[in-house]
Amino acid sequence: MNLISTLTISAALAFLLGSCQEKIPTFKIPEGHVGMFGYGSLMSKKLIETGLLDKTYDGPYLPAHLKGYKRSWTFAWPTDIPLYNVDSTFSKDYILVEGDTIFPNYLNYLNIQEDSNTDINGVLYIVPEADLPAYDIWEMGYERFEVTDIIQGYTIEGGPVFAYKALPDFMSVPNNDYRQQVVELAYWKIIEDAFAYWGKDFQAEYEKTTEPFDPAILHETQKIILTDPDMKKVQELKESFKY
Repeated sequence: MNLISTLTISAALAFLLGSCQEKIPTFKIPEGHVGMFGYGSLMSKKLIETGLLDKTYDGPYLPAHLKGYKRSWTFAWPTDIPLYNVDSTFSKDYILVEGDTIFPNYLNYLNIQEDSNTDINGVLYIVPEADLPAYDIWEMGYERFEVTDIIQGYTIEGGPVFAYKALPDFMSVPNNDYRQQVVELAYWKIIEDAFAYWGKDFQAEYEKTTEPFDPAILHETQKIILTDPDMKKVQELKESFKY
């Protein structure tokens, strides 16, 4: 076989191999927007539309992965700090157990922590930059950080992608004592809503990459609306936001 034939065959093989490789789709972020990676309540389109936007979200809303992180129920909100609600009120949560009113020390939510051996699934979508203050207040106790370079499955263009992780003072591994820590039933139903939206394979992957909580701490919570809340700690958290 002469050199020209060899080169021709090699080029053809290279073309065929290249055409067989799956192209990575582009996630383009419009001007004036940022990307957001949701791995907990923000996996629920219903929550985004009713809890944050109060309108239909019609932008891109796609399954994605975050490289080098694991998911757990280690975000712990101290119940002695007023809890922000979607109607802009503040409250303190309690549970009823056999007629007894119990104020748990913490409310636990989903969080992510670095783990080089794990990638987690979640949701990629866009947020107007002007809405970031509202997101930061909603995610009070978390810190917003950039994850553009560790989003898997897409080439990101046009802007950064952010996610939220717990601030050090808001982390605690939950045990099985509901007097200390509680996972709100309402929050868990939001996660279940995301499972219903994305399907069983998505749910199975979530379960594979998430440290579970003890079912003993899953409870329906009740709220006492605070008419004159002590806002000192809340204000300190707000002042820590960087825009």
